[in-house]
Amino acid sequence: MAKIPENSGAAPSTQPSSLVRWIQQAKNGDIGAYQRVYEQCARRVLNFIYRMVNSIEDAEDLTQETFVLVYQKLDSLKDDTRFEPWLFRIARNLVYQRFRGRPPVSMSLDDLDEDGQPTIQPVDTRKNPDEAFISGELETVVSRVINSLPPKYREVFVLSAIKNLSYQEISDIVGRSLPSVKTDIHRARLEVRRMVKGYLEG
Repeated sequence: MAKIPENSGAAPSTQPSSLVRWIQQAKNGDIGAYQRVYEQCARRVLNFIYRMVNSIEDAEDLTQETFVLVYQKLDSLKDDTRFEPWLFRIARNLVYQRFRGRPPVSMSLDDLDEDGQPTIQPVDTRKNPDEAFISGELETVVSRVINSLPPKYREVFVLSAIKNLSYQEISDIVGRSLPSVKTDIHRARLEVRRMVKGYLEG
């Protein structure tokens, strides 16, 4: 399967019905249809995994492993309209398998662009140097705050605040009850707010 391209071109947009149709065609052995599924979803999976493991190399490897495993298990997906929660659950499980017994490598994060690619944000020329410095520093603080969350909070925070998934979709992905997911997201948001506020008031 093709590697995710290094450029930051956007993944093609599509309607949910098209994704379902491609999945059904892939189940019937259409490799081209699965390639379209991959092109549509790979960057979002890469983005999610990168936020979990803090390493672009590991994130790329795990993204490839995810889509190989998804292809192998595609026939086991009973409801094709639930493909994305199922996909993210497989990605999540591979992350935990890879780092079982050892934490992901901690590193300074660059933000990812909307396509899931690491990027350094350009300085806003409308800001004076002090404002630009504070803005860039705050972005760094937010990334570090997310990285410092316990894994159970980090994953639901990323899926909620960054991937904009619903509580029910997140519950399906992480395999925890809906009340538990809501509680964890609330606690994660409070912790992020507390730590960022500490920076602003520091």
